[in-house]
This record gives sequence, C-alpha cells and structure tokens, in this order.
Amino acid sequence: MQLTKLSLCRFRNYDNLTLCPQSPIVVLTGENGSGKTNLLEAISLLTPGRGLRAAPLSHFGQNGSTHWGIASHILVDDEPTELGTGLQPGAETPRRVFLLNGRPLRNQNTWENPLAAVWLTPQMDRLFSESASGRRRFLDRLVMAAYPHHARELAAYDRAMSQRNRLLQTRPHELTWLTGLEAAMARHGVSVAAARNETVRQINLYAQQDMDAFPAVQIQLTCTIADKLESSAALHVEDWLRDKLVAARPSDQEKGRSNIGVHKSDFLLTDLKKGIPAALASTGQQKSLLIGLILAHARLVRNHRGTAPLLLLDEPLVHLDEQRRLSLQNILQNFQSTVLITGTDSAPFAPLQRHAQFATLKQGGFLQIC
Repeated sequence: MQLTKLSLCRFRNYDNLTLCPQSPIVVLTGENGSGKTNLLEAISLLTPGRGLRAAPLSHFGQNGSTHWGIASHILVDDEPTELGTGLQPGAETPRRVFLLNGRPLRNQNTWENPLAAVWLTPQMDRLFSESASGRRRFLDRLVMAAYPHHARELAAYDRAMSQRNRLLQTRPHELTWLTGLEAAMARHGVSVAAARNETVRQINLYAQQDMDAFPAVQIQLTCTIADKLESSAALHVEDWLRDKLVAARPSDQEKGRSNIGVHKSDFLLTDLKKGIPAALASTGQQKSLLIGLILAHARLVRNHRGTAPLLLLDEPLVHLDEQRRLSLQNILQNFQSTVLITGTDSAPFAPLQRHAQFATLKQGGFLQIC
C-alpha cells in the first residue's frame, strides 16, 4: 500500500499543502506546533473512525473554518484509488462527507475502505495507565485494519445502545421497541466480540517471536461475551446477551447507561518471555511492547488483506534506548508500505538518510524537502 499524494485545504494549521511521497519512508521534522501531527491526523481521518486524536468535527477547520478537505491518491496492489473527506460546503449543519474515486458516500461505515492505517502517538505512552476506553479504541483500530466491516458493526452496536439508553429514560414501557434494540445490540455485539477474538488470536500467533530488539508480546482480551464465544455458538451467545440486557433494564434505567456489553471490554498486553504486564512496565518498556504489537499486527494485515497498512509514527523514538531506535529504523526499511514518521530533529533518523524522503515543516508548510 503506497500513499502517492496527499492534499490538505484549510485543515488545522494548513491553508493549502500537498505532499507527494517519493520514498516508502517519509521523515517529517520541525519545531513543536509546526503541524507534524496534524499531517498524520489528516491521513488517519481517511480510515474509519475519528482519527488519531478522536477530535470533535469542529476542531479540524483552520481557524474554526467550516470548510476543510483532505484528498489522497493511494496505490493498493498497484491499483490507483482516490480517497477524500471534509465538511460539505453550503449545508445548514456542517456534515462530514467521504469521497471514493470522486463519488460521494453517505457514511464511511457503510463501505469497505481499501485504506488501512495503524498509528502510534505520544498519547499512547499512557495507554496502560488510563481508562479502558482508550485501550478499547486502540484494539478496535487494529481489528478494523484487518476486518473493515468491523467499523459497521461497531457503529450499529453503538447506535442501538444509545437508542436503548434513551428509551429507558423516556419511554421504558415500550417493550416491543426495547426488545428490538436489545436484539440489535446482541447481534452486533457478538459480531464485534468475534472480530476482536479472531484478531487477538492471530496477533498472538504473529507476535510469538521477538522482532529484532522488540519483545514478543501476548494480548489477553477481557470480555465476558468474547469468553462465551470460545465455548458456545454465536447464536447461543446472542440469546444469552439478549436475556442479560432484558434482566438489566431496571438497573440500566436507574444508572442511565448499559452496564453489560462489548463497550465494557478491555485487554491486557504482556511481555511474553518475561511475563511482565504492560501496566507494570516502565515507560520505555511499554513503548517497546506497543511497537512490537504494531509490527506483529502489520504482518497480520499484510497476510490477511494482501498489503501492509500505512504506518503513522508520531515521535516514536522518544523513550526508546539507542538499540531499539536503530532496530526500529532497520525494520522500517523493509516495511512494504508507506511509513510516515515524525520528530523535532532529523539527527536521530540518520540511519534512514539513504532510504527516506526528509521534509521539514514550519508554520503549516514545507520549509525544505529532500
């Protein structure tokens, strides 16, 4: 998978910018605030979800602009594809639109996106010390890269759950409606759990061996529904979950939220050989475990979809020792997909000098490209 062109218009701190990668690896350097992360975020918004920052729609426009756009040209197995997204101009209520080869799509979750991307950001350094919701979003991005339909199932589950929560607060005696929403939650929830289960199983297979200086890792999904799927047929688990939701109506009505479902799932990441959970590891060890996980996942996606995902690495060398810095840069030289990597200074990326395109950003534009 190759990104051959990226164009931004009124996005974040960019008025207009076009990047045409001339190498599989692009190193973006510049001072803090120059727009390095914004550029990676723009690419991430071409995949399902809300991008690497999960920011509100109103945050994307330059200086609060309600008109912004992202356009790209990618090659997937040498087949050209154009992807774009932005705010629809002229609408009373700003609405995000998606374009595939110039044709508008109503919703990014209703089609199978040919673009897969995985990212690592400095915020993920706290992934194992903060709430489960961040880990769950991270896991779902890994699932979506391998199984694009996962985005549709997640959206359908969230929609049914939100409607059920609202109905329990406003019209709890609408039993037929409640039953239908709980059936939808059970159906889509089981599909979500099954996709997570399969992705975790496959990642664990690919991550059993060290990848150069990065440790072998193991993921353990903590989810009652996923556990049920290990020993029962999906239809039986759907019936079980639906019954649980019915029984939980009084407590869910009282608390104003659903207290059982795949939205409560979490996962544990462990150094396979040392047996150290990521939550108990140092910051540098956690970073190494995450990179090991992402590299294993990239191999999974490449074998499953036939092409490796785009890799977006924001300040990845921070917290890594010299050995792992060199190891990561050696691995990236053979990644077989476009890699965009950022840092404040180009010096730490000297091992990539003959293998990468270097671009320096300043105030929302390119100061130098070489």
